[in-house]
Amino acid sequence: MAPERGNPVPTSSSSPPAPPRILNVQKFAKSRAPELESLHAIVSNRLGHDFRIQRSKRRRTTGHKVTRNRRVKQRKVGDGDGGVQEGTSAEDDRKNVSRRTRRRFEFQKNPASGFCTTGDGTRRLRTHLWHAKRFAMVKQWGFYLPLGLHGRGRGSRANLKWLKYGALVHDASYSLPIQLEGPEDSILAILRMVLLPSPLGPTDVSEKLSQMVTHGVCYENAMLYHVENPLSHFIAPVIYMWRPFLSDDNRNSVQQDDVSNGCCKSGKNGSGTSPRQLWIWIHAAAFNEGFNTLRFACQKQMHESGKSVSCFTLEGHIARLEIIGSEAIQVLQKTLHPITESCSTSDHSSTDSQLQKACVLNLAEHLPLHAILSLTVHDPRDFPSKVEPASEAHTKLESDLQEEDIKNSSLWVSRQSSKNEDKLLSLWSEPENSGIFLSDSKSLWDASDKMSPPIPEHVLCTEKHYTRLKFFHFDPTNCRMPATEAKDGFSRSCSVLLLKHAKQGWSIILPLSWIKPFWMSLILHGAHAMGLRERRWIACNNGLPSFPFDFPDCKAYMLFMANEASAFDRAAELRPLAVRPVKVPVPPPWDCIMSTVKNGPYILKGFQTPDVQGSGGAAPECSLVNLASQNVETLDQATASFQGFIPRAPKILKEYLEKICDGQFPLFPSMAMVEKDFSDLTDRNAFNWVTRSDHQMLADKELCLVRILLHAYKEGVFEEGAVVCAPILTDLSQWTSRSEEQEQPTVTQSFVRSCFTQQDSGKWKLQVPEDPSAQQSFRWPIGFVTSGFVYGSGKPVAIAFCEAKLLAMLRAQQWNQTQETRPEIFVWVRNMRSTAYRRAVATILLEQQKEDLEFL
Repeated sequence: MAPERGNPVPTSSSSPPAPPRILNVQKFAKSRAPELESLHAIVSNRLGHDFRIQRSKRRRTTGHKVTRNRRVKQRKVGDGDGGVQEGTSAEDDRKNVSRRTRRRFEFQKNPASGFCTTGDGTRRLRTHLWHAKRFAMVKQWGFYLPLGLHGRGRGSRANLKWLKYGALVHDASYSLPIQLEGPEDSILAILRMVLLPSPLGPTDVSEKLSQMVTHGVCYENAMLYHVENPLSHFIAPVIYMWRPFLSDDNRNSVQQDDVSNGCCKSGKNGSGTSPRQLWIWIHAAAFNEGFNTLRFACQKQMHESGKSVSCFTLEGHIARLEIIGSEAIQVLQKTLHPITESCSTSDHSSTDSQLQKACVLNLAEHLPLHAILSLTVHDPRDFPSKVEPASEAHTKLESDLQEEDIKNSSLWVSRQSSKNEDKLLSLWSEPENSGIFLSDSKSLWDASDKMSPPIPEHVLCTEKHYTRLKFFHFDPTNCRMPATEAKDGFSRSCSVLLLKHAKQGWSIILPLSWIKPFWMSLILHGAHAMGLRERRWIACNNGLPSFPFDFPDCKAYMLFMANEASAFDRAAELRPLAVRPVKVPVPPPWDCIMSTVKNGPYILKGFQTPDVQGSGGAAPECSLVNLASQNVETLDQATASFQGFIPRAPKILKEYLEKICDGQFPLFPSMAMVEKDFSDLTDRNAFNWVTRSDHQMLADKELCLVRILLHAYKEGVFEEGAVVCAPILTDLSQWTSRSEEQEQPTVTQSFVRSCFTQQDSGKWKLQVPEDPSAQQSFRWPIGFVTSGFVYGSGKPVAIAFCEAKLLAMLRAQQWNQTQETRPEIFVWVRNMRSTAYRRAVATILLEQQKEDLEFL
């Protein structure tokens, strides 16, 4: 009887046995032998007993063989020593492998130290492969560096948007460190030879920032000069930072080691002869010149004092990543995960310090400027790391610190931001007590020793694979687990130094082998990469100079601009004569400004030659007019290098002004003097420009350029290399008048082509127009723009350098004409290939801030 519809079929009480976990193929085939033989007979009859593959399908088999051969070659390259055939050497076997395969395995390597190099010795960054796929690469300063995104050099609007609402990251591994090690007083003596402003010692209590720098909780910016004549031989801007004073235990051990030498005394508060370490970070464009200068200074100091200071480079050991933007600290907090517990020690103070540092990182936006914070963080690829069973001692320590951890968290997190900021600043206000806790990192400062690289990527992938197998309850017995980190010399944690810069900028100092893991983590957490071009845009938008582009008084700038000029010439030669652009001087002809200095105040009266007799008598002996006629040959002997100097500290500019005119120029090189001096000069109607002594006349033979910021007055776009010109007295109504727009002066196209002419020696000479109609629109040059406007900026600004004496003269005449004492100076700006003068407002940096030492 069939079962009724809807009623289930009864089943037996015993369920069928489960299939075996492991199937033996041989036993299965033996038990099914009759079935397989019958199946083989059916297939053989259908194919006519011809089992050969059809000719149209043999391509797949050939492709399979090629793939197999390719994999064998890759295996030979990847194994290194293994996989070499008998009778052939390893070098011959490696040459048979394609260049693409060799490069792939080369880029996958991550040695503990040193840069990967090309055949000609050019170094590659650890992020070279990542950048080469996305950026246009350029060979510069001995490195292959990312220039910018592919295209016509656009994209500044997007970068400025990321700067305002996101974060930008840059691989600055080409900025190389130099370490000085020796007695503290000897290192300070060396720094005073080559750095401006000169650093203060630990006994100087006048400057609070100097104390923090000396104790190693803050870094400092300075300008590196040659030993012979500092003001005339500038090298590069640098960052220097001290290692904090050693703890009592470490200092005592160092003391015992150096007793035989008798050169080091202990002294946490700065006895002068205590052993110290110092880092100096120099850009790759001026690294060789700076390194040779420091070594020469060390040798000179040893001959004078008899104390030896070792000077060596840490190239290939430590590197630096730069991140900037409004969301930079949020990206850092997502990437850097401090180790809050240390299983290797049961020291209460050590664990408590790590707990506090984790809290300091959460409030890093309140750190003081130039602050240094040392951290030991997890591998960003392996966080959260696997939890290992804690020992009984560590469990007891965790229970003892749990209550204190809660108190610390409530102290740092739950309070108001003002109280948090005061608590953080209190740590940096006492650097002698908190220096080691805040910024000491033994593994980084001893970077000359071998550092543990991160765990290789394939090991992490294998571990993740086994973790998934365990999650699905798979436990294969024929697979080998990866080797432990202690056996292979790898590490799951990394020591880093976090530096806080101006304009929402940060730097991460870490071992070179850890650059790639942290770079990928920063990118995955929302940071956008930028190359050299984008980095310069960001610097100009923030009003900061970018090395070497905005440092015309250094050798690196002249070499870079010479390469740019040759590149422009080669590109112009490839174009027809009809559409070839006008050749402009690259770099700008700074020596042409001296012709304006020779004319002095007469440049404000339009195109007029100095008429000495017209003033009612002979000119004063040491006036600017007389200077034009005296020793003209010396003034015209301009070379391709920069002639003059650029003061970047108020003290240097003030000394120069007092030297040439007893401080009578209306320039105010300090913020504290601005309001006072402006109020004192309100009722002054004239300035004495010619009363000087004979020994002061020599100061006028060299250019003194100051950095200014140019803002367009209502309209105009200023490009790199544009000429900054002095307006005449009748031009001031262009800025002060509220009536309808007046016609701005313009020059002819022929004058644009002949304004600067290149001589046979390669120098550029300013051609003064002889046509009376052209003379009316001619304006004398007083400076040049080094970084032009950034397209897409809300408040575009250009960086320029102008002659200090000419700026002071313009300010005095404009104050007398307008009866207003404003800090801005009215100037004209004309692009090199343009015929129109554009109105601009110039601001002197040294009058708006204490020092002009910040750079990017």
